[in-house]
Parts: sequence; C-alpha cells; structure tokens
Amino acid sequence: MNDSQQQQQGPSLCLEWKHLNYYVPAQEQSNYSFWNECRKKRELRILQDASGHMKTGDLIAILGGSGAGKTTLLAAISQRLRGNLTGDVVLNGMAMERHQMTRISSFLPQFEINLKTFTAYEHLYFMSHFKMHRRTTKAEKRQRVGDLLLAVGLRDSAHTRIQQLSGGERKRLSLAEELITDPIFLFCDEPTTGLDSFSAYSVIKTLRHLCTRRRITKHSLSQVYGEDSFETASGESSGCSSIEMEIVAKSHESLLRDMPTLGLLNSSPNKKAAICSIHQPTSDIFELFTHIILMDGGRIVYQGRTEQAAKFFTDLGYELPLNCNPADFYLKTLADNQGAQNAGAVLRARYEHDTDGLYSGSWLLARSYSGDYLKHMQSFKKIRWIYQVYLLMVRFMTEDLRNIKSGLIGFGFFMITSVTLSLMYSGIGGLTQRTVQDVGGSLFMLSTEMIFTFSYGVTYIFPAALPIIRREVGEGTYSLSAYYVALVLSFVPVAFFKGYVFLSVIYASIYYTRGFLLYLYMGLLMSLSAVAAVGYGIFLSSLFESDKMASECAAPFDLIFLLFGGTYMNVDTWPGLKYMSLFFYSNEALMYKFWIDIDTIDCPVNEDHPCVKSGMEVLQQASYRTADYTYWLDCFSLLLVAIVFHIVSFGLVRRYIHRSGYY
Repeated sequence: MNDSQQQQQGPSLCLEWKHLNYYVPAQEQSNYSFWNECRKKRELRILQDASGHMKTGDLIAILGGSGAGKTTLLAAISQRLRGNLTGDVVLNGMAMERHQMTRISSFLPQFEINLKTFTAYEHLYFMSHFKMHRRTTKAEKRQRVGDLLLAVGLRDSAHTRIQQLSGGERKRLSLAEELITDPIFLFCDEPTTGLDSFSAYSVIKTLRHLCTRRRITKHSLSQVYGEDSFETASGESSGCSSIEMEIVAKSHESLLRDMPTLGLLNSSPNKKAAICSIHQPTSDIFELFTHIILMDGGRIVYQGRTEQAAKFFTDLGYELPLNCNPADFYLKTLADNQGAQNAGAVLRARYEHDTDGLYSGSWLLARSYSGDYLKHMQSFKKIRWIYQVYLLMVRFMTEDLRNIKSGLIGFGFFMITSVTLSLMYSGIGGLTQRTVQDVGGSLFMLSTEMIFTFSYGVTYIFPAALPIIRREVGEGTYSLSAYYVALVLSFVPVAFFKGYVFLSVIYASIYYTRGFLLYLYMGLLMSLSAVAAVGYGIFLSSLFESDKMASECAAPFDLIFLLFGGTYMNVDTWPGLKYMSLFFYSNEALMYKFWIDIDTIDCPVNEDHPCVKSGMEVLQQASYRTADYTYWLDCFSLLLVAIVFHIVSFGLVRRYIHRSGYY
C-alpha cells in the first residue's frame, strides 16, 4: 500500500501488550484439607513475560502445543482473564481498561455456548437488542441481522434452529453474533475445532476478509461459500453485480451518530484485526494468516509475518522441507528442542526478526485517532435495566415454549400425583375423630408435593446456564441482577398456575363442601409455597456447578425442613428451629385456614383415644398458632424466606461469575 492510500484510509489502530504474566495457585496434593487451607499457597506462572502487538488489517495465528498458553494469552490480551494478571495492554500508546477493551473487541470461545432452541435469525435479532444502541429501530436491527447472516453465509439457514446447524455453521453464527457490535479486534479461541477441512477454511477465510476489506462483494463471498449461497429463493440472481453490504458501518450519518458500535468515525475504513489460537492448521488455512505467534511453555518464542517464519527458522539451522506443512514443521521443531539451548536461541531472537514495527504513520495522529475513537465508543448507551429484564423473561418463556413437549410430559406427571392424592383421601367425608388425622395428612401432602416439585425442578438451572451467564455478563451484554430477577419472575406465573390447578383436582374431591373462599386461600398459600420452593431450589443450584451434586446435597436440608414442619414431631420440641422450615409455614397456614372456623367435631363417648372437640383444639394439639394474623404472617414469612434464599443464591452465582479464569 502506498503512502497516499494509507493517508486516505487514516491511521491504523495498533494494540500492544507488554510483559504479560499470569499466575494461578499451584495444586498441591494433601490428605488434610485443613492443612491445605492454612499453609501458604504457591503460585504457578503460566504466562511468562509475553509482549507483542497487532494492527488493523492483521490476521494472526497463535500456534503452540497443548498447554503452551495459547488460550491464556488470547484471554489476557483481550482482558477477558480474571485473576492475578500483570502487564499492560495499550491502544496506540493509551492504556486500556477492561471495560474499554470489551467495548472495542469481541471474544469467540472455542465451544458454542448459545441457546440451541432459537433459530439463527432469532438468536442474532435477540442479541442485537442487547448489543446495539438503545435508540436503534427494529428495522435497523433486522437489516443488521440480515447483513450479518449474508456476510457469514447463513442466509439460507436463517430460520433453522441452532441445534440443527452443522458445526461450521454454528461457528459462523457465533462469529456473526460477535460482529453485531462491529468490534475492531476479534479474539477467536480455536475457531476450527471440531470442523471439517472445508468448514474450517470457510471460517478463517471469513476472518481474512473482515481484516483486509471494508466491503464484501458478491465475488469475494462466493469464493468462500460458493455461488449457490447468493441466489434468491426463486433461484434467480438477485440482480446486484456487487452486494455493497456494509459489515461494519452504515452509510447514513444519523446511524453512525446514534449507533457508535456500527462505525468508528465517519472517515474510518473500519478494517479489523483478528487473532486466533489454532491447533495444527492445514497448509491452506495457515497461508491465510498474515502473521503468526509461536508459543512454548507460556512464552512467545516468535512473532512475525507468516512468510518470514521460514527464513527465521532457516537462520537458526532448521530448514523447512519441501511439500511440508509449515505449521507442523514449526510445532515439531519446538517440541523436539524443548528445554535445549536452541529453544532459548529462538526465544532471544524473536524480536530481531519482527520487521513490522509497532506503529505506522504519525505517532501524534495515531494517538489522537485512538483517543477520539474511545470517546466515540464511550458515548454508546445500552438498553435500560428494566428492558434487559423484560427481554430475558421473553427469552426464558420462548425456551419453555420451544420445549413444550417435555414441559407437557412433566405437567402430566404432576397432575397424576394430584389425581392419586384425591383418590387416596376421597373417603375423608365428614369431620370426625377418625378423619382429623386424614385431613392433616392430606394438607401436609399438598404442601410437600408443591415444595419438592418446584425445588427439585430448578436445581439444574445454574449448572447448565453458568457458562452462558458468565460469558454474557462478562461481555457486558446484560447485568447479572437483570438476569437473576428475570429468572425469578419467570417462575411466578408458573407457580400460581400449577398451584391452583394442582389444588383444583384435590379440592373438588375432598374439600368441596367448605366453599370457594377456602379454595382461594389454600391456592394462594400453595402458590406462595411454590415461590419459596423456587428460591430454595435455586439456592441448591447455585451451591455447586453440577446438578447431580446439588440434588445429592439437598438431602440434609430436606430432612431439617421435614422434621420441623409440624407433622413428624411437635414444633415446640425445639423452639425457634421451626422457623427454619418451609414446611412449617405452609402446613401451619393450611391447617389454620381449614380448622379455625370448625367449632364442633363429633366426639363419641365410646372412643378409646383422646377426643378433640373443635378446630381450635386441633391447632393447639399440633402447637400451631391461632391468632387472627396467623395465615397472613405465614404468607409473608414464605415470601421472606424466598427473598433470603435468592439473596444468598445471587451472591453465590456472582462469586462464580467473577472467579479467576477467562470467560
């Protein structure tokens, strides 16, 4: 490129990382966990004094053996790494904070962690609400999504569910998601993992076009995805000799002003830079990269242009054989000389052979340009918190509707339980001494079934969703509080619906003589019990990263709740402990509403066992409260218990989100 062309396009953005070191606690084996906690922990350095740079227009491959530190370096440069990380990351000489880095870059993880029930179009359109400026219209979002699907060759698969896409298509969909914000820097962790050679080549070819071109034409895209990808549904040509599809900028000025993530500055060419960790690329994929970084033992041993690597190794005495994949040769050379003096020579000589230099053009102009760019990006405004909650609730409900078959099966078994209980207790009939225990047992089974059904029904939530939450919260897509509130609110209508439906079958068979008002009171109490049970279940879910562990460790909690629920032992045996039990509040409120208005219970003279003469005596015998406010106090207590569980659960989930490692 000559000087006039470079001046016309504007100064490059150069991202430089200096002396990056990353430390993790060393794992030491010991039979005594207490001793492990007390002894001073050693730290292991897995990234050692890594320095380098990348400029817009570069497509860089990070090569190295397993455990060389490729992913760690990628996460450290992109500021997606939490923990003991030292060193600096600067943009044209300006230090970059974590929140700034996530604004101007995107991180493509090795494994797809998007929702499988959405279609490709729905997923991108949904994410556009979070990632684009809040003043963006729906029409502009749809246009953006359509452009991205076309750019990554997924137009024909736009309405296919993600779970039905091939591995290569899912990779390209993940790439399209990251391009919504029009990032300047792309960080891709093993983007070709699990793909066949053609799909892998297509993904890297797409990245090459993003880094070297501002516009993608029909001709350039057809080279990657084939001519068939650019025909209309009727089979005719679209009539455009060149699809002037802006991947990273809109042409009209108002859109650039209102959506900073769709354009840098009005005069910017919007070229990108991408850096990928990659494992054993084929020779044709290797040739697509403009630069390579070789890593060994957490150190960068070479960084430079791809075509200069062969000379670099030749000068050190390692001749690249004919008809040999260069990537395989470089990795094999490093592996064969690990720990030898030659490996040290490679390390010492790496910067002498990097001929690109750090910056191009005027230093002052480049620094001013990056400063203006960062100010421009900071003016970006995401959607409000309440709208985040709304969108996440829509996502949860959409997932449930897409999984309606499994949901109906679960609901069917839930109702079978209701029918079974109604048949078992249908002979209760009138209120006699023999039916007092039956009524207490039926009410206890009502609350028990609701609490166990809802608590165990949500224990899987966080172990399954934590990778998605950690990534999307870490990327700033939405706040953790918005996600948690949306999750909790999405269960409230389900709790009330199932609570009243479950009760309806049993009430119609057993308690129908007591009137409709008691049905409403009992239904409200069961619904609140379900809400509290959701809090309890989410608490169990947040304790561990495995749903199996969460279910197994629920046993001691269940035992305590059942013992102090008022059925298996008198609640006054251990004063105060009854208030720890969900079952106590639920059983007490149900028993209170059922018995408080019963003035007389038949008490035959020839009965051998003790005789209770009124509902008040039944409550007193079970040590339940009989004050007028008892029912509403128990309702409030159930809500309070739910809130306490949710506060603790939120803290546990937040701890996982902010733990060390990359997201």
